[in-house]
Amino acid sequence: MAQGEKRENSVLFSLRELRQIEETRVQEEEDAAKAAEEARIRAKMDEERRIRDAEEAKLRAQAEEERRIRDEQERRAREEQMRLQEAEARARVEAQANLEQQRLQHEMELRRQEVAKKRPTWLIAVAGVLVVAIGIAVFVIIERGKDADKAAKAKIAAQEEAARIQAEKEQLEKDMKELEDQMAALDKQIEGLTSEISNAEAASKTAKTDAERNAANARIQRAKDEQARLAKERRAKAQEKENRKIKGLDTSNPLGGLKR
Repeated sequence: MAQGEKRENSVLFSLRELRQIEETRVQEEEDAAKAAEEARIRAKMDEERRIRDAEEAKLRAQAEEERRIRDEQERRAREEQMRLQEAEARARVEAQANLEQQRLQHEMELRRQEVAKKRPTWLIAVAGVLVVAIGIAVFVIIERGKDADKAAKAKIAAQEEAARIQAEKEQLEKDMKELEDQMAALDKQIEGLTSEISNAEAASKTAKTDAERNAANARIQRAKDEQARLAKERRAKAQEKENRKIKGLDTSNPLGGLKR
């Protein structure tokens, strides 16, 4: 009777061991499947982020190319306008000089006719004075035309510099906003991983089997690794933001940079 009970207990103990082994195997398979699913989701998220970053980079490149083309067109238009203004200014100066010269020549002709009739000495002196006056008038008109050209060029150059500074300021503000949005998204992901770590730590403490504890610890390690990677990426974004800000302050305004 006792030997029968021992055999029965031995069989029950073996069955319990087999059941525990089977439960462990099933749990390990579930953990492996869960880990594979998490890896698949993480890879999918990485791929989506890579595609999104590539698309954003493509859009930024297109916008920069469009802005470059627009700036080039505006520059050419300004240069053409400046050439037209210079041509118009030269034409006005030349026309005014020609009119003045014709008027003075007409007066001299009248004086010469009077001199031919009377030949007084004082008219000869007047004619000489008129010749000098013509030379002075033509010189003054030409110099005024040059001053007008210089003023027009200086005005256009000032407008171009103001447009360049404004364009750089707008681009800098756009870049800073994009970096801030990216940093905010990274902060949100890091915060989510912090919650994931807390949940996994709680699961590790309440685990009933080694398999459950190992799976929880693996979740913790994966979340910490991802969190460290995201934190590194955020620091890089913050440094890039600072570098762009410093570059914008150094190059956008020769008197000390943009004022914010």
